[in-house]
Amino acid sequence: MIHDDEEARRLLCSMSLGYTAYHVWATQARRERKYNIARLLEALSDVKRVRAERAFRTLGEVGKTLANIERALAGLEPETVATGPVTGTGVLSRELMGRAAHALSEGRDLTAEELDDLYVCGSCGELMEGVPPASCAECGTVREGFLSFRVAEAMGTLGPTNLVRRLEQAPETVRALLADLDDELLSRPVGGHSLKELLGHLTDMDIVFRERAWLILEMENPRLPAAHPPTLEKAAVYRNYPIGDLFDAFTNSRRQTLNLLRGLTPAAWHRTGYHAIFGTIPLTHQGNWIVDHERGHLIEMAQIRHDLLEQRDQQRPIVLPPHLVPEILEGE
Repeated sequence: MIHDDEEARRLLCSMSLGYTAYHVWATQARRERKYNIARLLEALSDVKRVRAERAFRTLGEVGKTLANIERALAGLEPETVATGPVTGTGVLSRELMGRAAHALSEGRDLTAEELDDLYVCGSCGELMEGVPPASCAECGTVREGFLSFRVAEAMGTLGPTNLVRRLEQAPETVRALLADLDDELLSRPVGGHSLKELLGHLTDMDIVFRERAWLILEMENPRLPAAHPPTLEKAAVYRNYPIGDLFDAFTNSRRQTLNLLRGLTPAAWHRTGYHAIFGTIPLTHQGNWIVDHERGHLIEMAQIRHDLLEQRDQQRPIVLPPHLVPEILEGE
């Protein structure tokens, strides 16, 4: 418990920094496709956030919204104090992090057997694993007040309507990202990969998702293929493909995927399959997986397009208006 202002300020500072650390680490874990470890780091981030918020309120820094706005405009400058360890962990946190370290030493993510559903008390930040209790053992908050980090939600919480909408929008987004770029620019690697490679990779991943979705819909809790989806390193071959062929392959694959998903009932979206890493998961889990994966690469493609256009514009010769040329020559 917080006993005085000095302790509250120390907690506010250390927990805020800890929240940032775990949040950024979780983002990096997702980029490395370590989704269960990302889920653990996201839970630990919220542990720190909840405790920082509690310390902030204890210090009397939260009032009516008008007062909060006035305080924000005036500048909030809490007294600087030593923070102590900003990522210090409790017994359960250390145990979970130890499991993650062991998995990473073997070059893999945690499996569903190694990391169960996680919950964080929204009032005090207590961390729990497995079936949540009726109330928090630390502060008594009921389980409805817990923040969940469940395996089934590890990829996101978009529902069927939003998932289909995102999948529908992707082809037009890709078309816009490729517009007005010649073959040389489309094949040119920026930051390691070209737009052609990324487009070919999106098609590969769409095919993997559609195969898994079909199995879940056609079989009773099927074991999904254990093979890892195609990596970007295997997409280098697409640099030599015509962009029209690559775009047609993506749009045709996406059309087949949408034909499979459109009109599914809520019950169908909650049919399950068994995944070697995530255990038993619903179709919505895999839908969020493909949407989240695609969103990251579309942002990457937008950045590559921006960089390519800048490079192209810098390489273009400056063409002077014709009426200025005689004036320059006369000056010589």
